[in-house]
Amino acid sequence: MKVNIKKVDFNWLDIKNLCRTTIALKDSQKEPTEKWIRDLLISQHSPIRDGEVLFEIEDIPYCISTHLARHHEGCEKFIQTSRSDRTGVDRSERKQTDPVNMKMKCNIEALINISAKRLCLQADKDTIKAWKMVLEAIKEYDKNVYWACVPQCIRHGGCTEMFGDCKFFENFAKDLTKEQLIDLRQRYDAYNEFRERKVIKK
Repeated sequence: MKVNIKKVDFNWLDIKNLCRTTIALKDSQKEPTEKWIRDLLISQHSPIRDGEVLFEIEDIPYCISTHLARHHEGCEKFIQTSRSDRTGVDRSERKQTDPVNMKMKCNIEALINISAKRLCLQADKDTIKAWKMVLEAIKEYDKNVYWACVPQCIRHGGCTEMFGDCKFFENFAKDLTKEQLIDLRQRYDAYNEFRERKVIKK
């Protein structure tokens, strides 16, 4: 698999001014601080939907593309056809794991929500791999959006997957202070430090 970012529009001044509109303030020309951006990303107020990214995943297994296609709020998917009359290959001879290309357009809220499900260790391991690749590519353009894309257990402060028993959050939380467990920003910071260590080890 390979991820290509096709177009990015994360204009934080525009997003800030949309926020100001909702609280009856005039537009500002001052760029928002990183703290403000991260607070907004945690809060997930509606103006973050103004930020969008279009990316392509080359050679993603067809079955994994369908996992991503299940997400429908704030995103659109375009997946390579398997129709016999378009490909010249008998569809009945294809496997679920045959590679296809897909493009996906997501707003920031969708990226956060998809990450909650697809970074969860109960997700398919190849789906986790594909989504991590997407986030690593987005990180090159916006580290704050990347920072806010965490599994649902990190956001909620505990495992919310009632049909699994991965123990990730239980083990992760052992090394956290009480303040890190309670404070969302600190918990996000701790998770980002954890995954950065994992990347460096590789």
